[in-house]
Amino acid sequence: MAHRGRALMATDADGCVEAYYAAFRAADIEQMMRLWGERPDIVCIHPGSPRAHRGVAEVMESWLLVFARELNIGIEPKIVGRHETGEIISLVIEEAITRPGDVTPTGTILISQTWRWLDTGWRLLFHHASHGRRSPPSQDGMFVPDGGGNTRH
Repeated sequence: MAHRGRALMATDADGCVEAYYAAFRAADIEQMMRLWGERPDIVCIHPGSPRAHRGVAEVMESWLLVFARELNIGIEPKIVGRHETGEIISLVIEEAITRPGDVTPTGTILISQTWRWLDTGWRLLFHHASHGRRSPPSQDGMFVPDGGGNTRH
């Protein structure tokens, strides 16, 4: 695949997350793929995905499928874990999800990401997103973080 343009030039984890969600919310495949390393060993797993998508072509195809769906959900990311070194950023992000018709978040997506500083900037190498809990709203309409059924690891 030809070089897709300059990599993300963010200087920290917050900048990486900001660029990722800008591409995600815009459903912009070119913007999203500029964040990824052009390497055969990149891996992306989406919520409910039956397999890990490996390499640039599979990762791009997986994002095209995500972007083809209606993305009218509200997403509020929060970094809940991070480790930064000179060349690696590892993140754990919890997304509060508000679906159409809901007035407050009623579900979560849990994400882990690994970014690496390459010659041209920070690039995403691993992204794993999985469903968290889908919790019912409390009687006053607030998200109940500990509600909502059984979970499996």
